[in-house]
Amino acid sequence: MVVMVLEAVPAGLRGELSRWLIEPHAGVFVGHVSARVRDRLWKKCCERSRGGGVVQIWSSNTEQRFRMRTYGDTRRQLVDFDGLQLIRMPVDSGGQAKNKGQSKPASSRQRA
Repeated sequence: MVVMVLEAVPAGLRGELSRWLIEPHAGVFVGHVSARVRDRLWKKCCERSRGGGVVQIWSSNTEQRFRMRTYGDTRRQLVDFDGLQLIRMPVDSGGQAKNKGQSKPASSRQRA
């Protein structure tokens, strides 16, 4: 199984990926392809991302039963911790997780 998440990439790239994988949600692609196809899709996404971000997750024979890789500007960072792949949320200088691309907290929203 392969999962690919594309952030801020050209629509044409998403269209090309839909030839190989299904898109159950905008920018999220899922499917079952060979390792060769998976690697070629990865290469194509990295070459054509134009400043966007790409995350690829696939089944593997590891402790976690999957592997991950990222390319470009993604909202999360991939970290290797003693052989385990973990995700880290970037923090700003004040120690708070960055709220990039997400809605404001309820306390700061204006009421209609």
